[in-house]
Amino acid sequence: MKLRQIEIFRAVMTGGTTSAAAGLLGLSQPAVSRQLTQLEDELGFELFERAKGRLLPRPEAHALMDELGELTALLTRLRRHTEDLKAGTGGQRFLKVAVPHSLVGSVMPDVVAEWLAARPDASVELLGGHYDAIEQMVATRVADLGLVSLPPRDAGFDVRVLLSSPSACIMPAGHPLAARATVRPADLVDRPLILLGRQRPTRPAFERLLRRSGVRPVARVEVHSVEATCAMVARGLGVAVVPAFIARLFTHLPIACRPFEPRVHGDYGIVSLKGAPLARTAEAFVAILKARLAE
Repeated sequence: MKLRQIEIFRAVMTGGTTSAAAGLLGLSQPAVSRQLTQLEDELGFELFERAKGRLLPRPEAHALMDELGELTALLTRLRRHTEDLKAGTGGQRFLKVAVPHSLVGSVMPDVVAEWLAARPDASVELLGGHYDAIEQMVATRVADLGLVSLPPRDAGFDVRVLLSSPSACIMPAGHPLAARATVRPADLVDRPLILLGRQRPTRPAFERLLRRSGVRPVARVEVHSVEATCAMVARGLGVAVVPAFIARLFTHLPIACRPFEPRVHGDYGIVSLKGAPLARTAEAFVAILKARLAE
């Protein structure tokens, strides 16, 4: 007895004819008749008496129907679950995502809202940190996936590139550097700088770039997120060079943002444990995040 035959049997019992059953199941009438005949052949007895186009259930059909109650409910739940899995709305119901602090209150509310809208039974935990901390959270399974600067320091990750970001110089609104179309290292001579934490891979590269250009970095403030950097710049404490895609999230502050060359920053993407494929629900989250960042 096949699952499809059980479905057809129940539909015939409900509709009274193979035509009605076909309409309930979205099948053709000949397909329903064929499956029903095959079921009776396998059982070795007739379930229905054929009379003037109608199917009259025999006592054996009613007895079989009584036994199918719990199984039918289980099959209905199973079908709904597999459809959810196919659509990426089922499967992993609790997702743990690690992202830079700067994105937690800016991009992520919209991403989470869109993801949850299609998954009323799901939940998500957002974990903020710098890139090294995010890698550590993914490596130790504290997070299922994390957004980091690429390439990751740990080679034991699967990597999905989300975007490539140019660099931007941010400065207080009305600052003299805002008159420039592009800011270069030599323009930062004697400028008080706000530098991102030393654990960031771009930090030493940026300082080497400045020194090669004859600029001695003068760090007035050191912070650990682009959000904090923008806030310090808005307060007039210095200028900074940050990833442009994050700087754009904070242009509501009294700051100016100009391209910085040569480029210091690079690719950003999602890391997850190698050999542990993401659930379709997690893949859907990544797709939403990628679309939001592209905006």
